[in-house]
Amino acid sequence: MAGDTICLSCGFPLRLRNRYVVNRPLGKGGFGATFLAADEGLPGYPPCVIKQLRPNSQSPSILKMARELFEREAYTLGKIGNHPQIPRLLDYFEETSNFYLIQEYIEGETLKQEYERRGKFNEIEIRKIIAEILPALGFIHQNGVIHRDVKPANIIRRKQDGQLVLIDFGAVSTQVNKIPGNDNDGDDPSGLLTNFAIGTPGFAPPEQMAMRPVFSSDLYAAAMCCLYLLTGRSPKDFGHDPYTGEINWRSQVQLSEHLNFIFDKMLQPSVAHRFRTAEEVLQAMESRAQPKPQILDDEPNTYQTSQNRISRVDAANPNPTGGFPAARKSRVQASLSGRSLSGNDITSGLQLTRGGATRGGIGRSGKELKGGRKVIVEYGQGKRNFANQDLAKASLASANLAGIVMSRSKLMETDFCQSDLTGASFQGSIMSNAKLNGTNLTRAKMQRAILSKADLGSASLVNADLRESKLQFAYLSKADLTGANLSNADLTGAYLKQANLRRANLCGANLKGAKVSEEQLSYAKTNWSTIRPDGSKRLF
Repeated sequence: MAGDTICLSCGFPLRLRNRYVVNRPLGKGGFGATFLAADEGLPGYPPCVIKQLRPNSQSPSILKMARELFEREAYTLGKIGNHPQIPRLLDYFEETSNFYLIQEYIEGETLKQEYERRGKFNEIEIRKIIAEILPALGFIHQNGVIHRDVKPANIIRRKQDGQLVLIDFGAVSTQVNKIPGNDNDGDDPSGLLTNFAIGTPGFAPPEQMAMRPVFSSDLYAAAMCCLYLLTGRSPKDFGHDPYTGEINWRSQVQLSEHLNFIFDKMLQPSVAHRFRTAEEVLQAMESRAQPKPQILDDEPNTYQTSQNRISRVDAANPNPTGGFPAARKSRVQASLSGRSLSGNDITSGLQLTRGGATRGGIGRSGKELKGGRKVIVEYGQGKRNFANQDLAKASLASANLAGIVMSRSKLMETDFCQSDLTGASFQGSIMSNAKLNGTNLTRAKMQRAILSKADLGSASLVNADLRESKLQFAYLSKADLTGANLSNADLTGAYLKQANLRRANLCGANLKGAKVSEEQLSYAKTNWSTIRPDGSKRLF
């Protein structure tokens, strides 16, 4: 009722410090409850979250632990300061023998709620989640803090800008925690003390369950979050190898070889074999490193690639050119991503294939060079027309392929990340789920291309021709679409937040359900046939 200061149903004060006015409850946990409130001490009465310490048990040991965790959360939030992906601590006080935290209110859905609403995530979406949440984890780790309860329910997608925010620092650790030996069995029958000390079973790695959390414990939990979003299965339902302790997850998902490698290392049961820091994971995501060159026969010869040569590393025969005949006997695996190999780069037109060093593109095994490597090698030799090619799932990351023609090619899930494709032609190509984030596609010809669910985040599409292209649910955040021709393009459900649409032609385009602001659209060219995000058409 208006004017009430105490909730008649639970006795909770509805006004704290004569400033924070409670609107409604948000949730309740083992040690406390949260409420949405208005801060009447600031102009406009901005929303905030009140977190009250309120344990279910009155056991002395539970009360002691609850207060310790509560104070630790306040200390941690104050210590780490401001970060765009962590709620700010606004106030912390004791009133009427109760402890309260006042935090910034983050409006949006948790990843758990998002999964329950829309279903399973795909690999492109999971890559974005990893790339976005790990910087926040890296930030708190640099401040000496282990979150210890990373899970989908503790990651919110902020409604304002779609950015992921890490919440609930009630289980944080700044040191190895020990539970008093005699209190747990008798005074904690519900297991609240143990759960808050170790995080959420299933998401927490073995060392955290054993009360020895490290920074990489949060990385393990982040990977388990991703597996949940990919499959909908609780981590406890995956099962594990009784000999190694590894989670049996590989048969449950279909991922690229690169992401399989990332998850495999994030989910190692042994801390010594796991990524140590969030930065290491991010570097591995960006580098897309392949296995080191290997010798596949019994010869003691080793070959290494450089930017413009293959050099022999053999103490018995240091002559690099004299060693080429032996190259036919040795088979070398090499990564050519980002390399431009012209006809003069390698002696006598020698090429590298999946099967070995070859002449004319055919190895001793008789297998031809295929996929992204074939394109890079042949492009370096002067070829530009790769029309009608099937390059599904090929890797062309970081390659310089300006002016390449791939019209009517199949490029589903192909990796073009950070590539230079200035003036390239993709007319009529099928590029669903292709990875083109950060790619330079200035003046690219992509008329009638199928780019549904493609990742074009931060890509340069200045003056690109995207007429009649299919861009349903494509990710175009921060993409530069200045002067791009998107007339009659299907942008249903596309994510265009922070994209530059200045002078972009959206006449006749379908933007129903797209994430784009009216301010962005005001800079673009639209007409009566443009379907707006709300499904309507307008006369201009």
